[in-house]
Amino acid sequence: MVRRKRSDEDFAEEIQAHLQLEADELKSEGMGEDEARRRARVEFGNVRGVEERFHLRGRVAWFDNLVRDVRYGVRGALRNPGFAFVAVLTLALAIGATTAIFSLLDQALLRALPVRDPERLVLLNSAGGHPGHWHSEGGSRPGHMYEFSYPMYRDLRDKNTVLRGLVASAPVEIGATWNNRGEVIPAELVSGNYFQTLGVRPAVGRLFVPSDETAPGANPVAVLSFDYWKTHLSEAPVLGRTLLINGTSFTVVGVAAPGFHSAVWGRMPAVFVPLTMQGVVEPEWSYLKDHRAYWIDLAGRLEDGVSAKQAEASLNALYLALRRAEFPLQTDQSEKERKGFIDNARLHVEAGAHGFSPLRGDVEKPLTIVMGMAVLLVGMAIVNVASLLLVRAAVRAREFSVRYSLGATSGQILRQLLVEGMLLGLGGAALGLLLAPRALHLLIQWMAGRSADEPVFSSSLDWRVLAFAAAATMGASLLFSLAPAVQFWNPRLMEVLRQQSVTGAGSAVRFRRACVALQIGFSLALIIGAGLFVRTIENLRRVDPGFATDRLVQFDLSPEMAGYALAAVPAVEQRALDALAALPGVKAVGATNDADLAGDDHSGDVKVSGYAAKPEDEEFDVELPWVSDGYLQTLGIPLVTGRYFSASDTASSTKVAIVNESFVRHYFANPGAALGQHVSRPARPATDAVIVGVVRDVKHTSVRDPATATCYTLFTQAEKPNGLRFYLRTWQAPDAAMQSIRSAVGAIDPKLVVADLGTMAEQIDDSISSERTIGLLAMAFGVLATVLAGIGLYGILAYSTAQRTREIGVRMALGAQRGSLVGLIVREVLILAGGSIVVTVPLAMLASRALRSELFGISFADPGVYAGGIVLIGLVAGLAAYIPARRAASVNPVDALRAE
Repeated sequence: MVRRKRSDEDFAEEIQAHLQLEADELKSEGMGEDEARRRARVEFGNVRGVEERFHLRGRVAWFDNLVRDVRYGVRGALRNPGFAFVAVLTLALAIGATTAIFSLLDQALLRALPVRDPERLVLLNSAGGHPGHWHSEGGSRPGHMYEFSYPMYRDLRDKNTVLRGLVASAPVEIGATWNNRGEVIPAELVSGNYFQTLGVRPAVGRLFVPSDETAPGANPVAVLSFDYWKTHLSEAPVLGRTLLINGTSFTVVGVAAPGFHSAVWGRMPAVFVPLTMQGVVEPEWSYLKDHRAYWIDLAGRLEDGVSAKQAEASLNALYLALRRAEFPLQTDQSEKERKGFIDNARLHVEAGAHGFSPLRGDVEKPLTIVMGMAVLLVGMAIVNVASLLLVRAAVRAREFSVRYSLGATSGQILRQLLVEGMLLGLGGAALGLLLAPRALHLLIQWMAGRSADEPVFSSSLDWRVLAFAAAATMGASLLFSLAPAVQFWNPRLMEVLRQQSVTGAGSAVRFRRACVALQIGFSLALIIGAGLFVRTIENLRRVDPGFATDRLVQFDLSPEMAGYALAAVPAVEQRALDALAALPGVKAVGATNDADLAGDDHSGDVKVSGYAAKPEDEEFDVELPWVSDGYLQTLGIPLVTGRYFSASDTASSTKVAIVNESFVRHYFANPGAALGQHVSRPARPATDAVIVGVVRDVKHTSVRDPATATCYTLFTQAEKPNGLRFYLRTWQAPDAAMQSIRSAVGAIDPKLVVADLGTMAEQIDDSISSERTIGLLAMAFGVLATVLAGIGLYGILAYSTAQRTREIGVRMALGAQRGSLVGLIVREVLILAGGSIVVTVPLAMLASRALRSELFGISFADPGVYAGGIVLIGLVAGLAAYIPARRAASVNPVDALRAE
C-alpha cells in the first residue's frame, strides 16, 4: 500500500490523536478528564505552535523529537517502577562487576608506567648459563633470566651506544625507624640515574642523581614514596631529616611524585635507596663486586631513532664480549660450561612500556578467567533485560499500533525504543559505577589477605575504566533494545486495534524461547565455573602438607633490621627462642630461614659422599633450609630413622644434617643407608655435615607443589645465620598467644619488630589467594546469574502463560485437569531447558579444559559439578514455569474463555 503525502491538516490530526492517547493514559491513572487534557497539552506542547512548525519546516526538529522521546521514556519508567528497578539493578550489577574486574585487568596488564614516554622503555633479559647464586623473580619468558649482576649492569650502562640510559633496581625489606617508631617496610635499591632516565619528578625536594651512586656504602641518602610519606608520615617535613634503616642513619632528600611506585609493576616500595648501599640494607650479603650474583633487573630508554631490534643487535655484541671477559671468574672452566656461558648466551630486548613484573604472570590468567565470567554475566543481563522489555512491549502493542496508524514510521518507533533502552542503560551504568569502587575496594582487601603491605591495586577508576563502562553501557543498551524493536518493526495493526494479541506470532514466540534458552545457558556456564573453583579451594584447603597446621603461630624476626651486627644476630635469635619457649601455653618453638608454604625457595646443588654423580644431577637442586634444633618437632614432621637435632648440636660441635625421604630416594637405596654420610655444597667445604636423621616429606613451597628433596642444617652452625621465621605450637587458641609473643620479643629489645604475625592456616589461605579470589568471584557470579535467570525466566513465562489463558480455558472446559495443564507448561519449559543444557555442556567443557592449570584435585569435566549445575538450573527453570502455570490453571474456565 502506497502512502499519500501528508498535509498540514493530517499533521494536526496526528497531534490531536497523540494528545487524546496521552490524556486517556493519564485518566487511567486516576486523573480527572480536564486535568488529564491540560497535562497532555503541556507534555506535547501547544498544538497551534506545533502546527506552525509543521507549516514552516514540514516536521518537528530532531532535537525536539529527542527531548520528547526522553520525556516520554522517563514517564514510562515512572509508571512502571517495578520494571524499571529490576532492569536498572540487573544492569548495575553486571556493569559494576565487569567494570571492577576490568579495572584490575587494566592495572595489571594494560596500563603503561606513569613515566615520560613509556613507549621508549625496554627491558633486558638473558638466556644461557648462569652459574652462581641469584634472587630470581621470574618474568614473562620462561627460561630467561631477568636479573643481572651489578658489574654487568655497570658495563652495559657505560659501554652501550643505543640506550639513552640504563637503570637498575632490586626489591628488599628494611627495618625503618622514624621518630623512635620502628617497622619492617618494603624498599627498593635503585641506580643513581633511575629517576632521571625514567622521567619521574619529585613531589618534595629532589630525587637521586648519578652522583648518589658512587662507592659502596658512601651514599646514605633516601627518597620516600609519596604514598608512604602521606599515609605513614602524615606529610610531615622530611627534607634533611634522618631515617634509620637497619640502624644506619640515612638522610631523606626528597619524595617521589604521586602515582609512581616502581619501574616494576607489583612492587610498592616505601623507600628508595641507592644500589651502592646494598651492603647496609642487606648486611648478610655483599653483591656489588660479585660477577656471579644475579639480583638486579634492568630497564633502558632507547636513543632517538633507535628501534628495539637495533638495540638488541648492538647490545648482544657488547654482552657477549663481557661474558667472555667474565668466564675466567667461573669455578667450572670445562668446555661444556663455556658453551653454556658464552656460545649459548643471548641478550633479549623487550618492550618496557608496562614495566617488568614477575607478579603479572601470576595474575594474568586468573584475571582473564574472571573477566570472561564477567562478560558472561553482562550477556546474561542483556538477555534478562531484553526478555523483560519483550514482556513490557507486549502490553504496549496497542500503543505502538495506534502510532503506526497515525503515520509514525518504523524509524521513529525504533528511535523511541532505543531512547528508552538507553535511559535504562544509563541508569544501570550510573548505579554500577557507584558500586564498582566499593566492590573493587573489598576485592583488593580480600586479595591482600593479612598482608600489611601497600596493596598493588588501586580502587579508583580512571578514564580508561570509565570509557570501558561507557562502551559496555552503549553496547548493552543497543542490544537489549533490539528485542522490542524487532517485535514492532512490522506490526499487525488490524488485529491489535481489534484487541487481538499479536504476541503469539511465530517470530515473537521463537524470540522469547531463544531468550529463555540463552538465560539457561549463561546461568549454567557460570554455575559450572563456580562449582569447579569452589571445589578447587576445598581441595587445596584439605591437602595434607605433611605436618599439623592447627595451633601453629608464625612470625618473622630480623635483628639485623634493628641495627644488630651480623655477629650478634644468632645470640638474639637464640634469646628469642628461649623466651618464647618459656611462655605459658606454648608447647614447642622452632625457627627456619626458609618459610613453609610461603613460596620461599632456598635451593642449590649438593655433594653427597659415597654417591656417584649422574647426568640428571646437573638439574637436580635440593632445598637447603637452616633450622633451629626444635623446628622439626614444632611442626610435627615425623622421624623415619636416626634422630632429630638436639641442644648438644652447637656451633662448635660436628656439623649435622637431617634429610627427607625425597632426598634419600635420589641419593641412597634406603633411609638407613643415608645415616653417617656427608653432604656439602660444592666448592664450600665449610658446609660439610653428617646426616644424622631422615624425616618424612612435607610440602614446602605451596600446597599445590609436591615435596622436594630437602637437607636441613642447624642455623647455629650456618655460615650467616639470620633472617629466621619463628613457629610456635600452642596449647591454647593462637590468638591468645599473639600478644604474649609481642611482649616477649619487646622485653628482649623494643627495637625488634615482630612482622607477619599470624597462623599457619592464614598462611595457607594467603598462599592460595589467587584461587580464593577466582572462587569467590565465580561463586558470586554463579549466584547472581541464577537469581537473574529466575527473574528473567519468570517474567517471560508469566507473560507467555497469561497469553494462553483462553487455550487453558478451552482445555479445562473439555475436561482437562489442572495438574495436567500445569505439567504441560512446565514440561514444555523443561524440554527447552534440556535443549539449552545439551548445547551448553560441551561448550562449558571446552572452556573448562583451558582452565585446567587453575584447578586442583578435580577434573575440568567433573560429573558431580556438571550434574549439580544441571539440577540447579533445572529447578530454577521448573519453578519459574510452575508458579505462573499454577496461577493460570486456577482461573475459572468461564472467565478464561472470556479472556479475549
